[in-house]
Amino acid sequence: MHVQSVFPFHHRRLFSAVRYLRVVRDTPDKALPKKRDIGCPSCYHGGEKGSEEGWVNPVARRKSALWFLLLLLTVLLLSPWFSAPSPTSPEVRESRGGPAAAAVPVAEKEPVRIRVAAALNEQEFRFLQKQNDESAYRHPDIVVEFIRIDPEAAYLQFREAFRLGEAADVMLVENEWIKKFAASGYLLPVDGAFMGESLAEQFDALSASVKWNDYLWGVPRDFDPYVVVWNLSVLNTLLGDTAVTPQGTAQWRLLAEKSRESGKATAWLAIQESDAFAWLAWLQTVTGQRSDTIWTDGPDIWNGSPRADAMALLDQERQGVHYAAGDAQAAALVAAGKAAAAVLPYSEALKLTQKNTDKGAGAIVMDRGAWRQPFHWPRGRSFVVSSRTQAEDAARKWIEIMTESGMQQDNVRMFGKLPVYRSMYGPDSIRVSLFSGSSAGTFPNLPPADDEPSLPDRLSSLLRLWSEWAGGRMTLDDWIRRWPETSAELQLND
Repeated sequence: MHVQSVFPFHHRRLFSAVRYLRVVRDTPDKALPKKRDIGCPSCYHGGEKGSEEGWVNPVARRKSALWFLLLLLTVLLLSPWFSAPSPTSPEVRESRGGPAAAAVPVAEKEPVRIRVAAALNEQEFRFLQKQNDESAYRHPDIVVEFIRIDPEAAYLQFREAFRLGEAADVMLVENEWIKKFAASGYLLPVDGAFMGESLAEQFDALSASVKWNDYLWGVPRDFDPYVVVWNLSVLNTLLGDTAVTPQGTAQWRLLAEKSRESGKATAWLAIQESDAFAWLAWLQTVTGQRSDTIWTDGPDIWNGSPRADAMALLDQERQGVHYAAGDAQAAALVAAGKAAAAVLPYSEALKLTQKNTDKGAGAIVMDRGAWRQPFHWPRGRSFVVSSRTQAEDAARKWIEIMTESGMQQDNVRMFGKLPVYRSMYGPDSIRVSLFSGSSAGTFPNLPPADDEPSLPDRLSSLLRLWSEWAGGRMTLDDWIRRWPETSAELQLND
C-alpha cells in the first residue's frame, strides 16, 4: 500500500517540513555556502552588494529558517480544523427538480373527522353524544360531528341523503332498512367492526337482518320489541277479581264485550296508529301465530283463520279501541285506568311498570307471552357505514367502541333498550328472566321469514293500510279487498 493513500495531503506536507528542519539543524557552519556561492542581492540585509557588513550571519540565517518552519508547522496542524464542516450545519440536499429546500419539521397528524347521523329522540341523542365524549380518550384521532334525524321521517330522509350523495359517514338505522340500503349500493360491509366473540354473541333474529350476500352490513346496538301491558284494576273491574290476562281471540272478545257493556269510557285496548309493528305484535299476541309470515301465507289469511277473527274483533269492537298518536299516549291511557291493555315497546312498558310497583289491584303488569313464540319482531337498531365515506377505518373503530357491552349496559340503564349480546342475559344478570323457558329455537333467536331487501317497502305499504284502518277510513271488507292489491304491489317492488 502506498503511503500517499494512507496519509492525507496536509500530513505529508508536515512530514516534509520536519525532515527539512532536521537537515538545517544538523548542517555545520562550515558547510554553509560562501558569499560567492550566493551571488544575489536577496542574500543581503543592508549595505552595498559584496560588503562584509551586509552578509548575514550563518547562525542568524539558521534561526530565521527555524522560526519559518515553526510557523509552517502551526499552519499545517490547524488547517484540518478550518477546513472541517461545522457540526451544527444541517446537511442540505438539492432536490431533483430545483434548488435545495430547508428541512421542515414534521407536523402532528390531523385527527380524522366523521359525521354520525342517528335516528333518535332528543334524550337518546344527547346521551349518545355523552357516550362519545366520555370515550374520546379511546379514539383521540377521531373527531365526531353528530346529526339528529327525526325517527318518524328517518327512512325517507336517509334514502334521500343516499340518493344525493350526502349521507353521513356513520348512521344509526332500523335493522329492517339495512338490506335495502346494502342492495342499493349505499353501504360498506362492516365485518371488521365485529371483534373477538362479538359476532357469536349476537342473536340470530338481529344478525339475520344485517346479513346480505354473505357480508355483514350493520353492527347491532340494541332492540326494543313490543309487549302488552295490563292495568289489573281495570281488568278486574271488567272480568272479575279472579280474572287473568286474556289468551286467545275468544278471551279478548269477551274483554271487549264487557268493556262495551260497562257503559264506561274505558277502552279495552290502546294501540299506536302510526306503527305497523304495534299491530303485528297485537296480532301475534291474540292469535298465537308468528306475524312475519303474513306476506307468504297468501291472501286467504283473512278468511276463516285466527287472523281473520282478530281483524273481525277490531272491526266489530272499534268503539272500544283507542288509537293513540304515540307510545307515550298509549302508556298514559293504561296508567290512568282509561284502557285495560296497551301495546308498548319493552322500554316504555318497563318505565310504566317501575312506576307502579304495588302488587294490588292497581298494579301494571307486563305480558311477554308473544316472546315465547318462534319469532317476534325485535325492532333492532344498528350502525351502518356509508359507501361514500372517506374514513372507513375510523368509522369502524368508532362503531366498535360504541357497541361494546359497557355502552349497551348504559343504554339499558338509561332507556331500557335491550342489549344485543347473549352473555348479558346470563345467570348473574338481572335480565336472566326475560327469556327464561325459551329454547335456542325461539325468540329472539330465529330470523324472520320475510327478510329480503324489499322488507322496508312491505312495511311501508302495511303502515299505510294500518293508518287508514286506525283513522276509521277502512272497513274489514275494504281491508280484505285491498290486501291482495297491496301484496301484488309488494311483489312488483321486489
